[in-house]
Amino acid sequence: MKFNSLLAGVAFITLSACNTTGSITNASDFSNITSGDANITMPKYFFTDEVNKTCKMKKDNSNDFYSNSLYPKFDLADPSAYKWLSSLADYSWNEDHKKRSNSLDVYFHQLTDKMEFLTNTLTNSVIDGTMDTQAPLAISLMMTWAEADVIMDTTTVTEIKSAIKSGTFTKCYQGKGKENAKCLWHSAQEAARYAGQFAINANLVKPYMNYRQLTITENYLNAMYHKYIQPWYVTSGAGDTSIDRGFYQMGHGSISVLAYAHWKNNKKLAKYAFNSAFKHIDALVMEQGLINNNSFRGVRGYWYHGTALNNMLAMVALAEEYNYPVTDEIYTKLTDAVNFMDRDAEEHLAWLESLPRNSWSSKTYVKWNGKDIYVGNASWDHKNARNYMKNSAVFLDYLSETYTKGTINKDRKEYKIFNYKRKDSVSDQELGFNPTCITR
Repeated sequence: MKFNSLLAGVAFITLSACNTTGSITNASDFSNITSGDANITMPKYFFTDEVNKTCKMKKDNSNDFYSNSLYPKFDLADPSAYKWLSSLADYSWNEDHKKRSNSLDVYFHQLTDKMEFLTNTLTNSVIDGTMDTQAPLAISLMMTWAEADVIMDTTTVTEIKSAIKSGTFTKCYQGKGKENAKCLWHSAQEAARYAGQFAINANLVKPYMNYRQLTITENYLNAMYHKYIQPWYVTSGAGDTSIDRGFYQMGHGSISVLAYAHWKNNKKLAKYAFNSAFKHIDALVMEQGLINNNSFRGVRGYWYHGTALNNMLAMVALAEEYNYPVTDEIYTKLTDAVNFMDRDAEEHLAWLESLPRNSWSSKTYVKWNGKDIYVGNASWDHKNARNYMKNSAVFLDYLSETYTKGTINKDRKEYKIFNYKRKDSVSDQELGFNPTCITR
């Protein structure tokens, strides 16, 4: 398999029949981690020790938007659903991204719908006691994907950096709001998301794997970690010294790192994921609850604010489960970020358009409170506006009200549109898990 040859020269963690724990052995694996692992606990199901039985997920048969709506029940024993899931082995995200996606619109649902379907099925199975039936089918699917090297042909961060160095790289939005520009960073970002979501599912079924299945999963996860999870996180998150380009899916990559750390039972890496993520959150949430980059992204600034907030709050929820302490300052900042949404989205856009720019032609930065805020990845075309709360952040209101002292004004149009548009969604593809399934 390609992922075996890919990691030639990389030291592997020794496997045992029922354990895949170990230490980080390669310099690229955050070898500079100095934080200890004291007090970190690993919840049984990655996101919780006990799945909240009231969160059992089901789909509305009227939903015709997501491809997984073709199957009204989360049941891997359904031959049609199983066939649809297994078809991922024949899919190339890299090729699809090249053909259909641009800086504004990214068609990633072939990946996220299938990962969500599997996670929801397994989570429901924990609730209703059917894991003995569903887990072997899930493992079979995951072996099919691993042996087919799903995602492993995707453009890497290393390749992108080489393109930058050679002068053949074009920035997303060309760095000046060009919606149709190709965005190579999206390819690596979505690969890291898939890898993290695969790891979440692997954690859920790990107790049901035999030695061969553990070995295949271990090798596949190691390959994806080295090639996508770790490089993406260092480039966009943990290693971003400027911390000014926003906060996005999978806790801006930290959830994928955490899922891998959980598989390894590596508390040191888990603590590092939290340390670096909260450093990022602390730097990005500014006065008035505005979030650097996200809240300023042109006609979708209000909408992308919800992306950042959703993923930041998910890290708070996970921190609680891993016994990682969150400072009062973080809670205060996130409360402000929740209260930010109690404003008129159209008025917010008008305010953004009134801010001075360093160059009106490039639209790369706006100036606010003495800061240069990057908006090179923003559309300013009003036909692309999203003047409501981020509907793919399905449980943004729940997370806001559960983990902060902020309030969501449910009488505002921004909330009502969000509430309508999320009506057919049953989980959160931005996070890779359903936060309402956490038993607190």
